[in-house]
Amino acid sequence: MEGDKVLAAVAALLDARSRQSNVVARYGGDEFALLMPEATTEQAETLAERLRAALEADPFLRPHGVTASFGIATFPDHGRTQGDILSVADSGMYLAKHHSGNCVKLAALSPEPGEAGRDEGLLARLDVAMKRVFSTDPSAFSQYRHRLERMLRGPEGESPSLLDTITCLAYAVEAKDVHTKGHSQAVSRLAAQIAMQVGLSEAEIEEIRLAGIVHDVGKIKVPDVVLSKPTLLTAEEYEIMKTHAAWGAKIVEPLKVIAIERIVRHHHESFDGQGYPHCLRGEQIPLGARIITVADAFDAMVSARAYRKGRPPEEALAELRRCRGTQFDPMVVDAFLRSVQSLGGQPRFDSVGSLVI
Repeated sequence: MEGDKVLAAVAALLDARSRQSNVVARYGGDEFALLMPEATTEQAETLAERLRAALEADPFLRPHGVTASFGIATFPDHGRTQGDILSVADSGMYLAKHHSGNCVKLAALSPEPGEAGRDEGLLARLDVAMKRVFSTDPSAFSQYRHRLERMLRGPEGESPSLLDTITCLAYAVEAKDVHTKGHSQAVSRLAAQIAMQVGLSEAEIEEIRLAGIVHDVGKIKVPDVVLSKPTLLTAEEYEIMKTHAAWGAKIVEPLKVIAIERIVRHHHESFDGQGYPHCLRGEQIPLGARIITVADAFDAMVSARAYRKGRPPEEALAELRRCRGTQFDPMVVDAFLRSVQSLGGQPRFDSVGSLVI
């Protein structure tokens, strides 16, 4: 009840201190959006700073320690679409939160490779995103937030590792759903085994192994009602779920490892061109993505979901054979089967159904 009073007080203050032409709206659980027609970036920053100071000094909010973090974006300077504008404003808000809050930030539009603000901005977004993932489970959030803080600091105070942070987020995403726990690790392990069987170099195998860990990281952008739905998805929900591949590629882009980015983007393409997001066909699909596709499908089939039981490993292998040449690259499927045959025809699987080689 006290939280409701705080939200109402914040809304009232924002509305009272904004121009009549402005639109104030609640945008999330503890987020508000302010639409300012005909305003410049400088005018928006000036108003945001005034609102920030007013919230900090409000006699009702101050005893509660309530402050606000502001992000700003202006059309057309920061984007041509509603989504672009919102994304830049969101990024600015994340930066403000990452700077201990109670400030106004404007996210960089196109940071150059190596620019300090690039890594900082991504880390800030991941930090806040993790809190959203675990908004209904504070204890789980605390566990992963502690890991993230250790990564941000580093044992000797060195620069934060983007790969470690994104990996932490990937684990956080899957940890929310008991049915996908361990999926990323299993896909990573299987994909590396296939890559070895194909005869790829150690560097290529390592890229594929890392891509397996982060291949589903884009699901952080999928609404909880879709991601955790206990029944089969509707056609509309499936379209939303499909966006995770492109989002994942965007999240890992700052790593500047093109192979990993392409694998994450294309790991749901089908060999016959019926996949997504770009309907690539055959060898148009990066080999690493074709390998992850097989590993991902196998682990998904043998793992239980809320709406179905996991298949026996032998049935999953049969399904890979059946879809050889349609959904899956025949060469990759054959490599996977050779891995099994190398065990003398007696495949062994661990407790979660992953092939052990």
